[in-house]
Amino acid sequence: MTHDAQLTEGQQQLVEEPATARILVTAPAGTGKTFSLIRRLAYLIDEEELEPAEVLVLSFSRAAVREIRARLIEFGSGAAQVDVRTFDSYATWILSEVAPDGPWQRQGFDQRIRAATRLIKENPDAAELIGEVRHLVVDEVQDLVGDRAELVKALLDIDLEGFTLLGDPAQGIYGFQLDDPQERLAGAARLYGEVRERFPDTLTEITLEGNFRAREPEARVALPFGTTLGATDAPFRELQRELRTVLLSGDSLGTLDQAAPVLARMTTPTALLCRGNRDVLLVSRRLHELGVRHRLQRSAQDKSIPSWVSALFRELDSKQPTTRAVLAVTEGVGVDPHEAWSLLRRMDPNRRGETLDLDAIRRRLVHGDYPDELSRLPSESLAVSTIHRVKGLEFDQVVVVDPGEAPDDDPVEQAERARLLYVAMTRPRDLLIHVKPIAKLTPGYLRRQGDGRWVEFGYKAGRHLGMEIRPEDVNAENPAGTLGFHGDAREIQNYLATAVENGDPVTLRRLTGASAEDVPRYIVKHDGRRIGVTTDAFANALQSLLTGRDRRLPSEIREVRVDSVETVIGREVAGVNAGLGWSGVWLRPRITGLGRFNWTEEQA
Repeated sequence: MTHDAQLTEGQQQLVEEPATARILVTAPAGTGKTFSLIRRLAYLIDEEELEPAEVLVLSFSRAAVREIRARLIEFGSGAAQVDVRTFDSYATWILSEVAPDGPWQRQGFDQRIRAATRLIKENPDAAELIGEVRHLVVDEVQDLVGDRAELVKALLDIDLEGFTLLGDPAQGIYGFQLDDPQERLAGAARLYGEVRERFPDTLTEITLEGNFRAREPEARVALPFGTTLGATDAPFRELQRELRTVLLSGDSLGTLDQAAPVLARMTTPTALLCRGNRDVLLVSRRLHELGVRHRLQRSAQDKSIPSWVSALFRELDSKQPTTRAVLAVTEGVGVDPHEAWSLLRRMDPNRRGETLDLDAIRRRLVHGDYPDELSRLPSESLAVSTIHRVKGLEFDQVVVVDPGEAPDDDPVEQAERARLLYVAMTRPRDLLIHVKPIAKLTPGYLRRQGDGRWVEFGYKAGRHLGMEIRPEDVNAENPAGTLGFHGDAREIQNYLATAVENGDPVTLRRLTGASAEDVPRYIVKHDGRRIGVTTDAFANALQSLLTGRDRRLPSEIREVRVDSVETVIGREVAGVNAGLGWSGVWLRPRITGLGRFNWTEEQA
């Protein structure tokens, strides 16, 4: 072990517990949880002599997984080979190994986690598959509710020698996923209680202390609230009010319009945090209007394959390309070739030799069974996000949109707002700032539909102003130029790879006349070029929304942006027919925003 002098007493105890220990760690914000976790993993491998395959690390978000793996590599221990995954990725891996042709391939992450949990409990093949794990490490355990909590409980029931569970009940902000109000009120403290009950005689509890994140006093103002907030019977109403009072007594940038010039000048990692996705959509649209570049923080479950992966299938003729050929392609598209090779090799069942099995990698991509580090966020210094989506992350500056006061008669809402404020206010290293509420950023009001999509309504009855546009609204089954409109698919792919940038504006224009089909489709246009077409699901969502006065479909949807250009896997025959090769792998624009309807007729 190295760097021991940097460890506090609690960190030292955590790191050096034996592999057979059962440890429950409370790690308040900024107390060096990840720092300690890296050294704990190194200790298990280097000192306790576990093999990397005998240690499993699970975390809630891809961002946390990327951070853990990067720090393990930097630390220089044999623990760099330990398997680190999100719960979603781990469930997908179990299913792909035990039931490769099962119905889970068409299911979402929550359903996959439920199916994997059943296999762990009931299927001997699954039990044998995970049986070599001797020590389980779970990061951000306070975020485990519902299906993910059940998955961890099932893993704790297998023949483990030991486990290390790390989290902070004060930061448990995913209780909204539960239906039971009392469970939501209890939050993460409930799971902590269950662990204590299941292992009453063998559990070691450790609490980390100190703060190693905040570098300036204003970044520490919320820390004293953590201990009280983590209790099941905390005075949430008072805590919420006190936290908001502390926030509003600090530095303010005024309204969003007043804040925009300051935000535009920030060059170090900065987060503008909103209570929910409604506010994120409104803030993002206004910032684009004001010329402030930013990115939208993705959810913990949102997986996107970067564009450089498509280049491998587009530019390499062989299904078994050599190392040299793969490195040449990745270097040519601007990524670190050796990092890319390492990620690709982890998806190749034959991890030795000087060739890569692209066919096997394609199958892994189809199933969503690929390293979490492959999904990287677009690079912008300013991230606009819900508070939930920055859980576990830190920034130099954090700007919080004032969430307002919680209702006096809703204890569950009071608890959830108190925890959210605590998480938001403990993200900064240097500056904590607030801006005024953003209610007047729309001429109408936003309402959430049954599918979760936000729609903008005018105050005049029956008038629809716009709707939320999602990444999945662009067709992935067929390459652009083969459905809805005719174009040179190869030329469009090259244009997507070289000319479309993150944050670029795009417009959705409705197909009319002879080119229109039974299913209403919209062409995605970038700087006058056609780069995609909308899906049937988008058409259904739009048609179900527009009734009454606005039954007629808008000719155009504006104020939509490119989040990124991503690799997708579609119909192989469609790719062959379009001249894109055998794989069915190509690019599509990933688009987002609160689109605004326009009914003026215009040809797509």
